[in-house]
Amino acid sequence: MRASLISTSRFFGCNDSVRSGLPNGEDNEERGLRKHAWMLTTVTILLCVLGGMSFAEPVTPYPLEPLDTSSPRATLQSLIDSSREAAAAYLKGDRKDARASARRAMECLDLEQELPDLREALGLESMLYLLEVLHRIDLPPMETVPDKEDVQERKIKSWTIPHTPITIGIGTEGVSNGKFLFTPETIRLLPELYKTVKDLPYKWGMERFDIYRDLTSHGGLIFSRRIISLLPDFFSAFFFGLRLWQWVGLALYVSLATVITLAGYVYVRRGLGRLDRRYEWNLRHNVGGLILPVALIVFPKIGLWVLIYGLHILNVEIYRPAAFVLVLLLYIGAIWLIGAILNRLSSVVISLGHFARGGMDTQLIRLGFQIVTLIITAVLAIDFGARLGMPTYSMVTGLGISGLAVALAGREALSNLIGTVMIIFDQPFKPGDFIVVGEGDQGTVTEVGFRSTRIRTRDGILISIPNSTVANMKIVNMSAPVTVTRIHVPVGAAYGSDPREVEDALLTVCKQSEYVTTDPAPSIRLIGFGDSSINFSLLCWVHHPEMRGRALDQLNRAIHEEFGRRGIVMPFPQRDVHIVSSQDPRNDLDTRSLKPSSPA
Repeated sequence: MRASLISTSRFFGCNDSVRSGLPNGEDNEERGLRKHAWMLTTVTILLCVLGGMSFAEPVTPYPLEPLDTSSPRATLQSLIDSSREAAAAYLKGDRKDARASARRAMECLDLEQELPDLREALGLESMLYLLEVLHRIDLPPMETVPDKEDVQERKIKSWTIPHTPITIGIGTEGVSNGKFLFTPETIRLLPELYKTVKDLPYKWGMERFDIYRDLTSHGGLIFSRRIISLLPDFFSAFFFGLRLWQWVGLALYVSLATVITLAGYVYVRRGLGRLDRRYEWNLRHNVGGLILPVALIVFPKIGLWVLIYGLHILNVEIYRPAAFVLVLLLYIGAIWLIGAILNRLSSVVISLGHFARGGMDTQLIRLGFQIVTLIITAVLAIDFGARLGMPTYSMVTGLGISGLAVALAGREALSNLIGTVMIIFDQPFKPGDFIVVGEGDQGTVTEVGFRSTRIRTRDGILISIPNSTVANMKIVNMSAPVTVTRIHVPVGAAYGSDPREVEDALLTVCKQSEYVTTDPAPSIRLIGFGDSSINFSLLCWVHHPEMRGRALDQLNRAIHEEFGRRGIVMPFPQRDVHIVSSQDPRNDLDTRSLKPSSPA
Protein backbone atom coordinates (compact mmCIF):
# COMPACT_ATOMS: atom_id res chain seq x y z
CA MET A 1 0.00 0.00 0.00
CA ARG A 2 2.87 2.28 0.76
CA ALA A 3 4.38 1.64 -2.63
CA SER A 4 1.01 2.39 -4.25
CA LEU A 5 0.89 5.76 -2.56
CA ILE A 6 4.45 6.49 -3.71
CA SER A 7 3.63 5.61 -7.29
CA THR A 8 0.45 7.59 -7.25
CA SER A 9 2.12 10.61 -5.68
CA ARG A 10 4.98 10.55 -8.16
CA PHE A 11 2.68 10.49 -11.21
CA PHE A 12 0.01 12.86 -9.97
CA GLY A 13 2.41 15.43 -8.53
CA CYS A 14 1.99 14.74 -4.82
CA ASN A 15 4.62 15.81 -2.31
CA ASP A 16 7.67 13.61 -1.77
CA SER A 17 6.96 13.38 1.94
CA VAL A 18 5.66 9.85 1.67
CA ARG A 19 8.65 8.78 -0.37
CA SER A 20 11.12 10.36 2.01
CA GLY A 21 10.07 7.97 4.74
CA LEU A 22 11.69 4.96 3.02
CA PRO A 23 15.13 3.67 4.02
CA ASN A 24 17.91 4.36 1.56
CA GLY A 25 18.72 0.66 1.25
CA GLU A 26 15.33 -0.17 -0.23
CA ASP A 27 15.72 1.59 -3.60
CA ASN A 28 15.53 -1.57 -5.69
CA GLU A 29 12.55 -2.85 -3.76
CA GLU A 30 10.98 0.57 -4.03
CA ARG A 31 11.36 0.62 -7.83
CA GLY A 32 9.80 -2.84 -8.09
CA LEU A 33 6.90 -1.87 -5.91
CA ARG A 34 6.43 1.32 -7.91
CA LYS A 35 6.31 -0.65 -11.13
CA HIS A 36 3.51 -2.88 -9.90
CA ALA A 37 1.74 0.02 -8.25
CA TRP A 38 1.77 2.01 -11.51
CA MET A 39 0.22 -0.89 -13.40
CA LEU A 40 -2.38 -1.27 -10.66
CA THR A 41 -3.16 2.45 -10.75
CA THR A 42 -3.46 2.47 -14.55
CA VAL A 43 -5.79 -0.53 -14.60
CA THR A 44 -7.76 1.08 -11.78
CA ILE A 45 -8.36 4.26 -13.80
CA LEU A 46 -9.20 2.22 -16.88
CA LEU A 47 -11.81 0.15 -15.08
CA CYS A 48 -13.24 3.20 -13.36
CA VAL A 49 -13.68 5.05 -16.64
CA LEU A 50 -15.13 2.30 -18.80
CA GLY A 51 -16.51 -0.30 -16.44
CA GLY A 52 -20.16 -1.34 -16.57
CA MET A 53 -21.22 0.45 -13.39
CA SER A 54 -23.64 3.38 -13.26
CA PHE A 55 -22.44 6.94 -12.71
CA ALA A 56 -22.22 8.25 -9.14
CA GLU A 57 -20.96 11.24 -7.29
CA PRO A 58 -17.20 11.56 -6.72
CA VAL A 59 -15.65 11.18 -3.30
CA THR A 60 -15.74 14.78 -2.14
CA PRO A 61 -17.48 16.67 0.67
CA TYR A 62 -19.00 18.94 -2.01
CA PRO A 63 -20.26 16.61 -4.75
CA LEU A 64 -21.90 19.42 -6.74
CA GLU A 65 -18.91 21.74 -6.74
CA PRO A 66 -17.67 22.24 -10.33
CA LEU A 67 -14.06 21.67 -11.32
CA ASP A 68 -11.68 24.59 -10.98
CA THR A 69 -10.91 25.61 -14.56
CA SER A 70 -10.13 29.26 -13.88
CA SER A 71 -6.58 29.00 -15.22
CA PRO A 72 -4.30 26.57 -17.12
CA ARG A 73 -2.74 25.49 -13.82
CA ALA A 74 -6.17 24.87 -12.25
CA THR A 75 -7.33 22.83 -15.24
CA LEU A 76 -4.21 20.69 -15.34
CA GLN A 77 -4.38 20.20 -11.58
CA SER A 78 -8.11 19.32 -11.80
CA LEU A 79 -7.33 16.65 -14.38
CA ILE A 80 -4.63 15.21 -12.12
CA ASP A 81 -6.77 15.41 -8.95
CA SER A 82 -9.78 13.74 -10.61
CA SER A 83 -7.59 10.89 -11.79
CA ARG A 84 -6.05 10.57 -8.31
CA GLU A 85 -9.51 10.44 -6.70
CA ALA A 86 -10.56 7.76 -9.17
CA ALA A 87 -7.54 5.62 -8.29
CA ALA A 88 -7.97 6.13 -4.53
CA ALA A 89 -11.68 5.30 -4.64
CA TYR A 90 -11.04 2.14 -6.65
CA LEU A 91 -8.36 0.99 -4.21
CA LYS A 92 -10.96 1.35 -1.47
CA GLY A 93 -13.38 -0.79 -3.49
CA ASP A 94 -15.81 2.06 -4.24
CA ARG A 95 -16.16 1.67 -8.00
CA LYS A 96 -19.07 4.06 -8.37
CA ASP A 97 -17.17 7.00 -6.91
CA ALA A 98 -14.13 5.98 -8.93
CA ARG A 99 -16.02 6.14 -12.18
CA ALA A 100 -17.67 9.44 -11.29
CA SER A 101 -14.26 10.99 -10.58
CA ALA A 102 -12.92 9.66 -13.85
CA ARG A 103 -15.78 11.27 -15.70
CA ARG A 104 -15.11 14.57 -13.96
CA ALA A 105 -11.70 14.44 -15.59
CA MET A 106 -13.50 14.55 -18.95
CA GLU A 107 -14.86 17.96 -17.98
CA CYS A 108 -11.37 19.34 -18.59
CA LEU A 109 -11.90 18.82 -22.34
CA ASP A 110 -13.62 21.38 -24.57
CA LEU A 111 -16.16 19.23 -26.47
CA GLU A 112 -18.63 22.01 -27.32
CA GLN A 113 -17.86 21.82 -31.05
CA GLU A 114 -18.59 18.09 -31.13
CA LEU A 115 -22.00 16.54 -31.66
CA PRO A 116 -23.79 15.95 -28.35
CA ASP A 117 -24.28 12.26 -29.03
CA LEU A 118 -20.58 11.85 -29.83
CA ARG A 119 -19.23 13.63 -26.75
CA GLU A 120 -19.44 10.54 -24.55
CA ALA A 121 -17.37 8.31 -26.83
CA LEU A 122 -15.09 11.09 -28.03
CA GLY A 123 -14.50 12.33 -24.48
CA LEU A 124 -13.51 8.90 -23.21
CA GLU A 125 -11.26 8.26 -26.18
CA SER A 126 -9.64 11.70 -25.99
CA MET A 127 -9.07 11.46 -22.25
CA LEU A 128 -7.31 8.11 -22.65
CA TYR A 129 -5.17 9.48 -25.47
CA LEU A 130 -4.33 12.54 -23.38
CA LEU A 131 -3.29 10.47 -20.37
CA GLU A 132 -1.16 8.23 -22.58
CA VAL A 133 0.62 11.24 -24.06
CA LEU A 134 1.10 12.99 -20.72
CA HIS A 135 2.59 9.81 -19.26
CA ARG A 136 5.31 9.84 -21.91
CA ILE A 137 6.40 13.50 -21.85
CA ASP A 138 8.14 15.71 -19.33
CA LEU A 139 5.59 18.02 -17.72
CA PRO A 140 6.88 21.38 -16.52
CA PRO A 141 6.88 22.15 -12.78
CA MET A 142 3.39 23.09 -11.68
CA GLU A 143 4.55 26.47 -10.32
CA THR A 144 5.60 27.49 -13.84
CA VAL A 145 2.09 26.96 -15.24
CA PRO A 146 0.02 30.21 -15.29
CA ASP A 147 -2.44 30.48 -12.43
CA LYS A 148 -5.47 32.72 -11.95
CA GLU A 149 -3.40 35.76 -10.96
CA ASP A 150 -1.19 35.39 -14.02
CA VAL A 151 -4.29 35.15 -16.21
CA GLN A 152 -5.69 38.38 -14.80
CA GLU A 153 -2.42 40.31 -14.88
CA ARG A 154 -1.14 39.19 -18.27
CA LYS A 155 -4.56 38.67 -19.92
CA ILE A 156 -3.61 35.12 -20.85
CA LYS A 157 -6.06 33.43 -23.25
CA SER A 158 -4.22 30.14 -23.71
CA TRP A 159 -1.16 28.19 -22.59
CA THR A 160 0.72 25.42 -24.38
CA ILE A 161 2.76 22.70 -22.71
CA PRO A 162 6.37 23.36 -23.72
CA HIS A 163 7.67 21.45 -26.73
CA THR A 164 4.15 20.10 -27.54
CA PRO A 165 1.03 21.32 -29.44
CA ILE A 166 -1.11 20.49 -26.38
CA THR A 167 -2.92 23.71 -25.51
CA ILE A 168 -5.21 24.76 -22.71
CA GLY A 169 -7.35 27.69 -23.85
CA ILE A 170 -10.37 29.65 -22.70
CA GLY A 171 -13.68 28.42 -24.14
CA THR A 172 -16.14 30.70 -25.92
CA GLU A 173 -19.21 28.50 -26.51
CA GLY A 174 -21.93 26.94 -24.35
CA VAL A 175 -20.94 25.57 -20.97
CA SER A 176 -17.26 25.96 -21.90
CA ASN A 177 -17.53 29.73 -22.09
CA GLY A 178 -14.99 31.38 -19.77
CA LYS A 179 -13.31 28.10 -18.72
CA PHE A 180 -9.75 27.03 -19.43
CA LEU A 181 -10.00 23.64 -21.13
CA PHE A 182 -7.95 21.47 -23.45
CA THR A 183 -8.83 23.06 -26.79
CA PRO A 184 -10.79 21.36 -29.62
CA GLU A 185 -7.68 21.60 -31.82
CA THR A 186 -5.72 19.67 -29.21
CA ILE A 187 -8.46 17.03 -29.00
CA ARG A 188 -8.37 16.55 -32.78
CA LEU A 189 -4.56 16.15 -32.64
CA LEU A 190 -4.53 13.59 -29.81
CA PRO A 191 -4.80 10.45 -32.04
CA GLU A 192 -1.78 11.58 -34.06
CA LEU A 193 0.11 12.59 -30.93
CA TYR A 194 -0.57 9.17 -29.46
CA LYS A 195 0.75 7.43 -32.57
CA THR A 196 3.90 9.53 -32.32
CA VAL A 197 4.71 8.72 -28.67
CA LYS A 198 3.10 5.30 -28.20
CA ASP A 199 6.44 3.50 -28.56
CA LEU A 200 8.20 5.77 -26.06
CA PRO A 201 8.68 4.51 -22.49
CA TYR A 202 6.72 5.87 -19.60
CA LYS A 203 8.43 8.40 -17.41
CA TRP A 204 9.45 7.70 -13.80
CA GLY A 205 11.39 4.58 -14.94
CA MET A 206 8.27 2.41 -15.41
CA GLU A 207 7.60 -0.27 -18.00
CA ARG A 208 5.34 0.48 -20.91
CA PHE A 209 1.63 -0.19 -20.36
CA ASP A 210 -0.66 1.03 -23.19
CA ILE A 211 -4.04 1.95 -21.69
CA TYR A 212 -5.80 2.48 -25.01
CA ARG A 213 -4.57 -0.78 -26.51
CA ASP A 214 -5.46 -2.65 -23.34
CA LEU A 215 -8.91 -1.10 -23.39
CA THR A 216 -9.74 -2.19 -26.93
CA SER A 217 -8.49 -5.71 -26.28
CA HIS A 218 -11.66 -6.65 -24.36
CA GLY A 219 -15.27 -5.63 -24.37
CA GLY A 220 -16.25 -4.73 -20.87
CA LEU A 221 -19.35 -6.52 -19.63
CA ILE A 222 -20.25 -8.24 -22.90
CA PHE A 223 -16.88 -9.61 -24.02
CA SER A 224 -14.69 -10.04 -20.96
CA ARG A 225 -11.00 -10.88 -21.12
CA ARG A 226 -11.80 -14.49 -20.29
CA ILE A 227 -14.26 -14.84 -23.16
CA ILE A 228 -11.89 -13.21 -25.66
CA SER A 229 -9.05 -15.44 -24.52
CA LEU A 230 -11.15 -18.48 -25.45
CA LEU A 231 -11.81 -17.19 -28.99
CA PRO A 232 -9.47 -17.93 -31.91
CA ASP A 233 -6.83 -15.32 -32.59
CA PHE A 234 -8.45 -14.05 -35.79
CA PHE A 235 -11.31 -12.63 -33.71
CA SER A 236 -8.85 -10.02 -32.44
CA ALA A 237 -7.85 -8.93 -35.95
CA PHE A 238 -8.89 -5.45 -37.14
CA PHE A 239 -11.52 -5.07 -39.89
CA PHE A 240 -12.63 -1.59 -40.98
CA GLY A 241 -11.45 0.07 -37.77
CA LEU A 242 -12.80 -2.47 -35.26
CA ARG A 243 -11.78 -5.88 -34.05
CA LEU A 244 -13.76 -8.81 -35.38
CA TRP A 245 -15.26 -9.61 -31.97
CA GLN A 246 -16.62 -6.05 -31.82
CA TRP A 247 -18.38 -6.52 -35.16
CA VAL A 248 -19.72 -9.87 -33.95
CA GLY A 249 -20.97 -8.32 -30.73
CA LEU A 250 -22.68 -5.52 -32.63
CA ALA A 251 -24.37 -8.02 -34.97
CA LEU A 252 -25.46 -10.14 -32.01
CA TYR A 253 -27.03 -7.15 -30.27
CA VAL A 254 -28.95 -6.08 -33.38
CA SER A 255 -30.17 -9.64 -33.96
CA LEU A 256 -31.17 -10.08 -30.32
CA ALA A 257 -33.05 -6.77 -30.23
CA THR A 258 -34.90 -7.64 -33.46
CA VAL A 259 -35.87 -11.13 -32.25
CA ILE A 260 -37.08 -9.85 -28.86
CA THR A 261 -39.11 -7.08 -30.49
CA LEU A 262 -40.82 -9.35 -33.04
CA ALA A 263 -41.42 -12.13 -30.51
CA GLY A 264 -42.83 -9.67 -28.01
CA TYR A 265 -45.07 -8.13 -30.65
CA VAL A 266 -46.47 -11.49 -31.76
CA TYR A 267 -46.88 -13.25 -28.42
CA VAL A 268 -47.95 -10.26 -26.35
CA ARG A 269 -50.63 -9.32 -28.88
CA ARG A 270 -51.76 -12.92 -28.96
CA GLY A 271 -52.12 -12.97 -25.18
CA LEU A 272 -53.93 -9.62 -25.16
CA GLY A 273 -56.27 -10.95 -27.84
CA ARG A 274 -57.26 -13.80 -25.56
CA LEU A 275 -58.03 -11.33 -22.76
CA ASP A 276 -60.10 -9.26 -25.17
CA ARG A 277 -62.19 -12.27 -26.18
CA ARG A 278 -62.88 -13.02 -22.53
CA TYR A 279 -63.33 -9.55 -21.03
CA GLU A 280 -63.83 -7.27 -24.11
CA TRP A 281 -61.19 -4.77 -22.96
CA ASN A 282 -59.78 -4.03 -26.43
CA LEU A 283 -56.25 -4.41 -25.03
CA ARG A 284 -54.84 -5.77 -28.28
CA HIS A 285 -55.33 -2.41 -29.96
CA ASN A 286 -54.81 -0.05 -27.03
CA VAL A 287 -51.77 -1.79 -25.47
CA GLY A 288 -50.48 -4.09 -28.20
CA GLY A 289 -50.12 -1.18 -30.59
CA LEU A 290 -47.56 0.41 -28.27
CA ILE A 291 -45.09 -2.51 -28.31
CA LEU A 292 -43.19 -1.47 -31.44
CA PRO A 293 -42.73 2.23 -30.54
CA VAL A 294 -41.62 1.30 -27.02
CA ALA A 295 -39.10 -1.16 -28.49
CA LEU A 296 -37.80 1.58 -30.81
CA ILE A 297 -37.09 3.69 -27.73
CA VAL A 298 -35.68 1.05 -25.39
CA PHE A 299 -33.32 -0.86 -27.67
CA PRO A 300 -31.60 2.17 -29.27
CA LYS A 301 -31.15 3.66 -25.79
CA ILE A 302 -29.51 0.45 -24.61
CA GLY A 303 -27.57 0.29 -27.87
CA LEU A 304 -25.87 3.62 -27.18
CA TRP A 305 -24.63 2.20 -23.88
CA VAL A 306 -23.56 -1.08 -25.52
CA LEU A 307 -21.45 0.75 -28.12
CA ILE A 308 -19.28 2.47 -25.51
CA TYR A 309 -19.38 0.36 -22.37
CA GLY A 310 -20.37 -3.04 -23.69
CA LEU A 311 -18.17 -3.28 -26.77
CA HIS A 312 -15.71 -0.41 -26.19
CA ILE A 313 -16.34 1.04 -29.67
CA LEU A 314 -14.48 4.32 -29.24
CA ASN A 315 -13.52 4.82 -32.88
CA VAL A 316 -15.55 7.93 -33.67
CA GLU A 317 -15.64 7.15 -37.38
CA ILE A 318 -17.49 3.91 -36.55
CA TYR A 319 -19.42 5.23 -33.57
CA ARG A 320 -20.78 8.26 -35.47
CA PRO A 321 -22.98 6.44 -38.07
CA ALA A 322 -24.01 3.77 -35.56
CA ALA A 323 -25.09 6.43 -33.04
CA PHE A 324 -26.91 8.37 -35.78
CA VAL A 325 -29.00 5.32 -36.71
CA LEU A 326 -29.78 4.52 -33.08
CA VAL A 327 -30.75 8.10 -32.22
CA LEU A 328 -32.90 8.32 -35.36
CA LEU A 329 -34.74 5.13 -34.37
CA LEU A 330 -35.13 6.48 -30.84
CA TYR A 331 -36.79 9.67 -32.07
CA ILE A 332 -39.01 7.78 -34.51
CA GLY A 333 -40.14 5.58 -31.64
CA ALA A 334 -40.76 8.61 -29.41
CA ILE A 335 -42.86 10.38 -32.05
CA TRP A 336 -44.75 7.17 -32.81
CA LEU A 337 -45.42 6.49 -29.13
CA ILE A 338 -46.58 10.04 -28.39
CA GLY A 339 -48.90 10.03 -31.41
CA ALA A 340 -50.36 6.64 -30.44
CA ILE A 341 -50.92 7.68 -26.83
CA LEU A 342 -52.57 10.98 -27.77
CA ASN A 343 -54.78 9.20 -30.31
CA ARG A 344 -55.94 6.79 -27.61
CA LEU A 345 -56.46 9.66 -25.16
CA SER A 346 -58.72 11.40 -27.67
CA SER A 347 -60.78 8.21 -27.98
CA VAL A 348 -61.02 8.00 -24.18
CA VAL A 349 -62.17 11.61 -23.93
CA ILE A 350 -64.78 11.06 -26.64
CA SER A 351 -65.98 7.90 -24.93
CA LEU A 352 -66.23 9.50 -21.49
CA GLY A 353 -68.03 12.52 -22.93
CA HIS A 354 -70.53 10.32 -24.81
CA PHE A 355 -70.02 12.34 -27.98
CA ALA A 356 -71.68 11.13 -31.18
CA ARG A 357 -69.34 9.37 -33.56
CA GLY A 358 -68.39 11.65 -36.43
CA GLY A 359 -69.93 14.66 -34.68
CA MET A 360 -68.56 18.18 -34.54
CA ASP A 361 -67.36 17.83 -30.95
CA THR A 362 -65.64 14.57 -31.84
CA GLN A 363 -63.83 16.17 -34.76
CA LEU A 364 -62.84 19.16 -32.62
CA ILE A 365 -61.35 16.89 -29.93
CA ARG A 366 -59.44 14.84 -32.48
CA LEU A 367 -58.21 17.99 -34.22
CA GLY A 368 -56.92 19.36 -30.90
CA PHE A 369 -54.99 16.19 -30.11
CA GLN A 370 -53.57 16.07 -33.63
CA ILE A 371 -52.36 19.66 -33.36
CA VAL A 372 -50.64 18.79 -30.07
CA THR A 373 -49.05 15.78 -31.79
CA LEU A 374 -47.76 17.94 -34.63
CA ILE A 375 -46.27 20.47 -32.20
CA ILE A 376 -44.50 17.75 -30.21
CA THR A 377 -43.25 16.18 -33.45
CA ALA A 378 -41.80 19.52 -34.58
CA VAL A 379 -40.10 20.04 -31.20
CA LEU A 380 -38.60 16.54 -31.28
CA ALA A 381 -37.41 17.05 -34.86
CA ILE A 382 -35.62 20.27 -33.87
CA ASP A 383 -34.13 18.56 -30.81
CA PHE A 384 -32.95 15.68 -33.01
CA GLY A 385 -31.21 18.13 -35.29
CA ALA A 386 -29.58 19.82 -32.30
CA ARG A 387 -28.26 16.49 -31.03
CA LEU A 388 -26.70 15.90 -34.42
CA GLY A 389 -25.07 19.32 -34.39
CA MET A 390 -27.44 20.98 -36.82
CA PRO A 391 -28.14 24.71 -36.29
CA THR A 392 -31.55 24.75 -34.67
CA TYR A 393 -32.34 28.36 -35.59
CA SER A 394 -31.59 27.64 -39.23
CA MET A 395 -33.79 24.57 -38.97
CA VAL A 396 -36.68 26.65 -37.63
CA THR A 397 -36.19 29.18 -40.42
CA GLY A 398 -35.99 26.38 -42.93
CA LEU A 399 -39.16 24.84 -41.56
CA GLY A 400 -40.89 28.21 -41.92
CA ILE A 401 -39.79 28.55 -45.54
CA SER A 402 -40.69 24.93 -46.22
CA GLY A 403 -44.06 25.48 -44.60
CA LEU A 404 -44.68 28.48 -46.85
CA ALA A 405 -43.72 26.45 -49.91
CA VAL A 406 -45.99 23.60 -48.85
CA ALA A 407 -48.81 26.06 -48.16
CA LEU A 408 -48.47 27.54 -51.65
CA ALA A 409 -48.26 24.13 -53.30
CA GLY A 410 -51.15 22.70 -51.30
CA ARG A 411 -53.33 25.78 -50.95
CA GLU A 412 -56.45 23.77 -51.83
CA ALA A 413 -55.75 21.30 -49.04
CA LEU A 414 -54.94 24.18 -46.69
CA SER A 415 -58.16 25.99 -47.58
CA ASN A 416 -60.08 22.78 -46.90
CA LEU A 417 -58.41 22.52 -43.50
CA ILE A 418 -59.28 26.14 -42.69
CA GLY A 419 -62.82 25.45 -43.86
CA THR A 420 -62.94 22.46 -41.52
CA VAL A 421 -61.88 24.62 -38.58
CA MET A 422 -64.51 27.23 -39.49
CA ILE A 423 -67.25 24.60 -39.71
CA ILE A 424 -66.20 23.00 -36.42
CA PHE A 425 -66.21 26.29 -34.52
CA ASP A 426 -69.26 27.80 -36.24
CA GLN A 427 -71.23 24.53 -36.27
CA PRO A 428 -73.89 25.46 -38.86
CA PHE A 429 -74.91 21.79 -38.91
CA LYS A 430 -74.07 18.47 -37.33
CA PRO A 431 -74.17 14.85 -38.49
CA GLY A 432 -77.76 13.77 -38.93
CA ASP A 433 -79.02 17.21 -40.04
CA PHE A 434 -80.77 17.61 -43.37
CA ILE A 435 -79.13 20.49 -45.23
CA VAL A 436 -79.25 22.21 -48.59
CA VAL A 437 -75.87 23.40 -49.89
CA GLY A 438 -76.21 26.47 -52.06
CA GLU A 439 -78.98 25.99 -54.59
CA GLY A 440 -78.22 22.40 -55.39
CA ASP A 441 -77.13 19.44 -53.29
CA GLN A 442 -79.28 18.47 -50.34
CA GLY A 443 -79.30 15.51 -48.03
CA THR A 444 -78.48 14.23 -44.56
CA VAL A 445 -75.03 14.98 -43.17
CA THR A 446 -73.22 11.70 -42.43
CA GLU A 447 -69.74 12.97 -41.49
CA VAL A 448 -67.67 16.13 -41.23
CA GLY A 449 -64.10 15.17 -42.13
CA PHE A 450 -60.88 17.20 -42.20
CA ARG A 451 -61.10 17.61 -45.98
CA SER A 452 -64.77 17.33 -46.91
CA THR A 453 -68.32 17.03 -45.64
CA ARG A 454 -70.30 13.96 -46.70
CA ILE A 455 -74.06 14.06 -47.22
CA ARG A 456 -76.46 11.29 -48.25
CA THR A 457 -79.19 12.38 -50.63
CA ARG A 458 -82.72 11.01 -50.63
CA ASP A 459 -81.68 8.97 -53.65
CA GLY A 460 -79.20 7.11 -51.43
CA ILE A 461 -76.17 8.73 -53.09
CA LEU A 462 -73.21 9.82 -50.95
CA ILE A 463 -71.82 13.21 -51.95
CA SER A 464 -68.48 14.56 -50.71
CA ILE A 465 -68.26 18.36 -50.78
CA PRO A 466 -64.92 20.11 -50.01
CA ASN A 467 -65.09 22.01 -46.76
CA SER A 468 -63.69 25.14 -48.42
CA THR A 469 -66.81 25.13 -50.63
CA VAL A 470 -69.15 24.41 -47.74
CA ALA A 471 -67.63 27.20 -45.62
CA ASN A 472 -68.20 29.81 -48.36
CA MET A 473 -71.69 28.81 -49.51
CA LYS A 474 -75.18 29.38 -48.23
CA ILE A 475 -76.24 26.49 -46.01
CA VAL A 476 -79.92 25.82 -45.31
CA ASN A 477 -80.23 23.58 -42.27
CA MET A 478 -83.74 22.21 -42.39
CA SER A 479 -83.21 20.24 -39.17
CA ALA A 480 -82.37 23.22 -36.98
CA PRO A 481 -83.35 24.46 -34.51
CA VAL A 482 -85.91 21.59 -34.47
CA THR A 483 -86.23 18.58 -36.72
CA VAL A 484 -89.93 19.13 -37.63
CA THR A 485 -90.43 21.11 -40.82
CA ARG A 486 -93.48 22.73 -42.38
CA ILE A 487 -94.75 22.03 -45.87
CA HIS A 488 -97.18 23.97 -48.09
CA VAL A 489 -99.85 22.13 -50.10
CA PRO A 490 -101.72 24.42 -52.56
CA VAL A 491 -105.37 23.40 -53.14
CA GLY A 492 -107.98 24.91 -55.49
CA ALA A 493 -111.82 24.51 -55.18
CA ALA A 494 -114.43 25.54 -57.73
CA TYR A 495 -116.43 28.67 -57.23
CA GLY A 496 -119.56 27.83 -55.34
CA SER A 497 -117.80 25.47 -52.92
CA ASP A 498 -118.31 26.06 -49.20
CA PRO A 499 -114.94 27.22 -47.72
CA ARG A 500 -115.80 25.57 -44.37
CA GLU A 501 -116.44 22.28 -46.13
CA VAL A 502 -113.09 22.54 -47.91
CA GLU A 503 -111.29 23.34 -44.65
CA ASP A 504 -112.93 20.40 -42.84
CA ALA A 505 -111.91 18.04 -45.65
CA LEU A 506 -108.31 19.18 -45.50
CA LEU A 507 -108.13 18.81 -41.68
CA THR A 508 -109.59 15.31 -41.98
CA VAL A 509 -106.85 14.38 -44.43
CA CYS A 510 -104.16 15.69 -42.05
CA LYS A 511 -105.53 13.67 -39.12
CA GLN A 512 -105.34 10.50 -41.19
CA SER A 513 -101.71 11.09 -42.32
CA GLU A 514 -98.91 9.33 -40.45
CA TYR A 515 -96.38 12.01 -41.41
CA VAL A 516 -98.25 15.09 -40.17
CA THR A 517 -97.73 16.14 -36.54
CA THR A 518 -100.50 17.20 -34.20
CA ASP A 519 -98.23 19.65 -32.39
CA PRO A 520 -97.80 22.05 -34.10
CA ALA A 521 -101.29 21.56 -35.50
CA PRO A 522 -102.05 21.98 -39.22
CA SER A 523 -103.80 25.14 -40.46
CA ILE A 524 -105.68 26.13 -43.63
CA ARG A 525 -105.58 29.55 -45.24
CA LEU A 526 -107.65 31.02 -48.02
CA ILE A 527 -104.99 32.82 -49.97
CA GLY A 528 -106.99 34.32 -52.87
CA PHE A 529 -109.43 34.01 -55.76
CA GLY A 530 -108.06 32.72 -58.98
CA ASP A 531 -109.45 32.85 -62.51
CA SER A 532 -111.30 29.60 -62.08
CA SER A 533 -110.92 28.54 -58.44
CA ILE A 534 -110.83 29.58 -54.84
CA ASN A 535 -107.23 29.02 -53.74
CA PHE A 536 -106.38 27.49 -50.35
CA SER A 537 -103.03 26.62 -48.72
CA LEU A 538 -102.68 23.65 -46.38
CA LEU A 539 -99.86 24.32 -43.85
CA CYS A 540 -98.78 21.28 -41.84
CA TRP A 541 -95.67 19.98 -40.07
CA VAL A 542 -93.85 16.73 -40.73
CA HIS A 543 -91.47 14.95 -38.33
CA HIS A 544 -88.29 15.19 -40.43
CA PRO A 545 -87.22 17.05 -43.58
CA GLU A 546 -86.56 13.75 -45.33
CA MET A 547 -90.30 12.99 -45.08
CA ARG A 548 -91.34 16.01 -47.14
CA GLY A 549 -91.59 14.17 -50.42
CA ARG A 550 -93.50 11.20 -49.01
CA ALA A 551 -95.81 13.49 -47.02
CA LEU A 552 -96.69 15.60 -50.08
CA ASP A 553 -97.47 12.50 -52.12
CA GLN A 554 -99.69 11.03 -49.43
CA LEU A 555 -101.55 14.31 -48.75
CA ASN A 556 -102.22 15.05 -52.42
CA ARG A 557 -103.66 11.57 -52.97
CA ALA A 558 -105.78 11.77 -49.84
CA ILE A 559 -107.10 15.28 -50.74
CA HIS A 560 -108.16 14.06 -54.19
CA GLU A 561 -110.08 11.13 -52.68
CA GLU A 562 -111.65 13.20 -49.90
CA PHE A 563 -112.82 15.91 -52.32
CA GLY A 564 -114.35 13.23 -54.49
CA ARG A 565 -116.33 11.76 -51.60
CA ARG A 566 -117.57 15.19 -50.53
CA GLY A 567 -118.38 16.36 -54.06
CA ILE A 568 -115.96 19.24 -53.98
CA VAL A 569 -114.89 20.10 -57.47
CA MET A 570 -111.24 20.90 -58.27
CA PRO A 571 -111.66 23.00 -61.48
CA PHE A 572 -109.19 23.27 -64.29
CA PRO A 573 -108.46 26.63 -65.92
CA GLN A 574 -111.21 27.85 -68.35
CA ARG A 575 -111.18 30.65 -70.94
CA ASP A 576 -114.19 32.26 -72.79
CA VAL A 577 -113.24 33.25 -76.37
CA HIS A 578 -115.40 35.93 -78.05
CA ILE A 579 -115.10 36.41 -81.85
CA VAL A 580 -115.95 39.95 -82.96
CA SER A 581 -117.12 40.52 -86.55
CA SER A 582 -115.00 42.88 -88.71
CA GLN A 583 -118.21 44.45 -90.18
CA ASP A 584 -119.02 46.06 -86.91
CA PRO A 585 -118.56 49.78 -87.51
CA ARG A 586 -117.16 50.13 -84.00
CA ASN A 587 -114.19 48.08 -85.11
CA ASP A 588 -113.48 50.08 -88.27
CA LEU A 589 -110.07 51.54 -88.36
CA ASP A 590 -109.44 55.09 -89.36
CA THR A 591 -106.91 54.33 -92.00
CA ARG A 592 -106.74 57.80 -93.21
CA SER A 593 -104.43 58.79 -90.40
CA LEU A 594 -102.07 56.11 -91.57
CA LYS A 595 -101.86 57.36 -95.19
CA PRO A 596 -98.80 59.41 -96.00
CA SER A 597 -99.36 63.04 -96.79
CA SER A 598 -99.05 64.25 -100.34
CA PRO A 599 -95.94 66.14 -101.22
CA ALA A 600 -96.30 69.86 -101.42
